[in-house]
Amino acid sequence: MKYINKIITGSLLAVSAMALLTACNKDMPAIEGNPPVSPVVPSNASAIGDTLAKIPNDTLFYKVLARAGKLSLLNDKTRTFTIFAPDNNAIKSFITAASGGLIPAGSPDAVYVGFINGVLRTGQADTLVSYHILPQALPSASIPTSFPNYVYPTLFNPATTVSALARLDNYVSRRATGVWQNNIPVTVPDILAANGVIHTTAAVAVPPSQLLLQRIASDANLTYLWAAIQRADSGAVAGSTSSLQYYLGNQNIALGANFTVFAPTNTAFIAVLYATAYPIVRGQLYAGAYAQAIGAGATPTQADAAATAYADANAPAQTNALVGSPTVFQNPALYPYLTATTVKGILFYHIMGVRTFSPNIPTTATPVPTLLNSAIPTHPGITVTATFTGPFVSAATVKGIANATASNILINPQPNGTSDQHYVNGVLHEIDQVMFPQ
Repeated sequence: MKYINKIITGSLLAVSAMALLTACNKDMPAIEGNPPVSPVVPSNASAIGDTLAKIPNDTLFYKVLARAGKLSLLNDKTRTFTIFAPDNNAIKSFITAASGGLIPAGSPDAVYVGFINGVLRTGQADTLVSYHILPQALPSASIPTSFPNYVYPTLFNPATTVSALARLDNYVSRRATGVWQNNIPVTVPDILAANGVIHTTAAVAVPPSQLLLQRIASDANLTYLWAAIQRADSGAVAGSTSSLQYYLGNQNIALGANFTVFAPTNTAFIAVLYATAYPIVRGQLYAGAYAQAIGAGATPTQADAAATAYADANAPAQTNALVGSPTVFQNPALYPYLTATTVKGILFYHIMGVRTFSPNIPTTATPVPTLLNSAIPTHPGITVTATFTGPFVSAATVKGIANATASNILINPQPNGTSDQHYVNGVLHEIDQVMFPQ
């Protein structure tokens, strides 16, 4: 209670109507003063497709491009492109995973080529490579070093029946330590071709197909977050634009949405719920035991001692039982403390209206806005910082203004991991504390 009741709920009443509407369909604008520039290349240089054919470490990706039927497009010198080209090791790792291990790591190159030409369907290959191609030359010097990631559309249209112009974006960033496509490091930047630029990458960027809410609702380590979202939406009409579930889980608006969700784990929620519920439970136990002792003829001093001992002995277990299930958010005894508005305000404080991968987090503590800032522009937001080991983020934190210590982002960017989890409408990072805005 000492944490949750510190939220000024009156200030949050306007958040559901303002903050999400501001964040939805919000792409970062082009960086002023730093537009993409065309690299200078010799007039007799090869086009991108032919240039890739000559790079020994990109032979397998070249095979995927051929399978997708994209070579003629990439060799068209009247067009301009940037292509993020996963190196041979990246393609091998992808194929080993895509085959379910039937093609083990270390197989001969001919085996991987056989998978590309015989198992990978042309439509799958087209989807994959289209997500790695940008329709303009983007040399690394033109990628901003600022926060957040630079948003750039790819050639991949995941919803052709909805709009011929629909595209999934790449989110590129640059630091002194390197360049990234989403959270994938570029290993060899700026291989120039007559009609654009090639950046070799360390992994395949798989285009997202699920929504943030689908991950939250199905993750066994985020059941409290899912229950909190349902509690926050309990005063809204199901499926309405005033609900969190609409913005995090509606397929119709997903392509236009950009969110970063810092998702507290179950353990994180249990810790703060315990701190909230313990004084309530202890107070109730004390009051009952005190009344019983007085009724049995004890003096006030005797009753106080007996009630204190009883409450101290039993409150921990009963509090653990109370908060030990996500249904705690539906417990009427806690409704005065976990109101829908209060819970919604706390959740908004865990969501940014831009998509941020961990390599784009600054290496010095930097304040950034959350959805609360759409309703409270002067709020200081949250503070983020990242630590790099080589080209990878090895540690990162995010701190709420009222938290004594920073929350750790649980670094594991693998599929179904805990950081840099990429979805159609945003990115999810699991954290080990609930954050509080005041």
